[in-house]
Amino acid sequence: MDEKLQCIVVDDDLEAINILSALLQDHQWFILQKSYTDPQLALRDILLQNEVIDIAFLDIDMPLLSGLELAKRIQGKVRFIVFVTAFREYSLDAFEVNAMQYFIKPVTAINLIDTFTQINQLQHFHQKDVRLIADVTDDGLYVLTGVKGQYLRLDIASIILFSAEKNQVHVFTTKADYVVSAGIGRVMNDLKGDKRFMRIHKSHIIRLNAIKNVSANLVYLQNDYMASISPQYRTAFFNYIQQKILKNRP
Repeated sequence: MDEKLQCIVVDDDLEAINILSALLQDHQWFILQKSYTDPQLALRDILLQNEVIDIAFLDIDMPLLSGLELAKRIQGKVRFIVFVTAFREYSLDAFEVNAMQYFIKPVTAINLIDTFTQINQLQHFHQKDVRLIADVTDDGLYVLTGVKGQYLRLDIASIILFSAEKNQVHVFTTKADYVVSAGIGRVMNDLKGDKRFMRIHKSHIIRLNAIKNVSANLVYLQNDYMASISPQYRTAFFNYIQQKILKNRP
């Protein structure tokens, strides 16, 4: 990634801001535009700003305006939301507002490296010229490339995860990653009920055979990808997991 990531920090705890600001300044990938102890002032400035901010590091428990509410209201003005909080219990709510990451204070240099790595991958995806899912046939998924009339075939077995971002879907595979100009609903339709895939979040469809590990809120997949599980899809997903659990015979 050649361009540095433009960041803001919003936290009503000045000491927490100072810790995170110092870490950001120690890493050449980030530029701290501004920090705020007042979330309402942050909201005003973000909405007035013409340029889209790359990352907003947000506390959650703040007076007058919570970080969760702030995240909802700055959709489209900030590319990635990273929550930095002292509370573990808001993690599900955080992913419901499309947070990229959720860190427990104090944030560390390793956390920032992880943030940079994930965004660097997404930056790479946007450079691909794949535009529209065309069809699923002969165990392959065909996508329209930037060259008129040319299609690229992806092996279904190589696909790990579909992850939606606004009006685009990132297609994560074992070999490369692509961006498709389509909604996640279109992907579901094009998969035509393929039972190798399951939707576990409004933004995520996973290939079930790509699962490596499962926690209460996250699915860990091949190639170190992760996807969050939302309440809407939790029951169906864990019913599937229960069916696959090895049990001792009586």
